Amino acid sequence: MTIEKRLEDLGAVQSEIVELETLLESARDIKWGLVEDLKEMGHDFTSSREGMDVVLSAPPSMRF
Repeated sequence: MTIEKRLEDLGAVQSEIVELETLLESARDIKWGLVEDLKEMGHDFTSSREGMDVVLSAPPSMRF
């Protein structure tokens, strides 16, 4: 495999990573929007294992 081919492959992978990071950021924004909505509706995230996963992954500024 030539250097040029490896550089081409590297460029393709880097582009794919950028796309995936953009999608991930969007999904996180949606997730935290839903969490805020549920908090406003009175949902107790500390009452279940799944909810605690949300609590533990929340940014430090978010209070439960």
